[in-house]
Amino acid sequence: MTKLTAYLIALATVLSLPSKAQAQSLRFATDSQAPLMLEAGEMIWQRQESQAQLRDKARLNQGPLDLSANRLEIKFATDGTAQLIRAEGQVALHSRGDNKSTPRRATADRAVVNLAEETILLNGNVVMQAEDDHAAQLSGGQLVLDIVSGRARLSGTADKPRARIELR
Repeated sequence: MTKLTAYLIALATVLSLPSKAQAQSLRFATDSQAPLMLEAGEMIWQRQESQAQLRDKARLNQGPLDLSANRLEIKFATDGTAQLIRAEGQVALHSRGDNKSTPRRATADRAVVNLAEETILLNGNVVMQAEDDHAAQLSGGQLVLDIVSGRARLSGTADKPRARIELR
């Protein structure tokens, strides 16, 4: 038996074993009906531009989901409702978990929260880990989270072309 054959058999065996990650899939606890709460050390409201900037430990909360970053920029529609939130600098997305998913944490360079489409896009050096399972870490170029269902999709981008899982 060649080394390659032995490796493929071992890989197939590991992938066929049930695990917490497979049983619970790639989900975040979410509540799209919960109100958005924003806080920061400094908030600048720019009414003419229909936007606001939050700096110094900026944080967005919606139910069990928290997004923190060095800076948040919020774009408002003409009726005053928030439409788009951009996050930059040490972006962290944390989900406290619920009966369908375990607590999860993801980090990235940037994030875009699209409230109209009810999605969160994490982009650039994305790393995700279930908080109760430090044995597995997923990484990729971007992660797209559906705020309604809680389902997340990790994929590659031009600068990081493949999604990876590291088992420890």
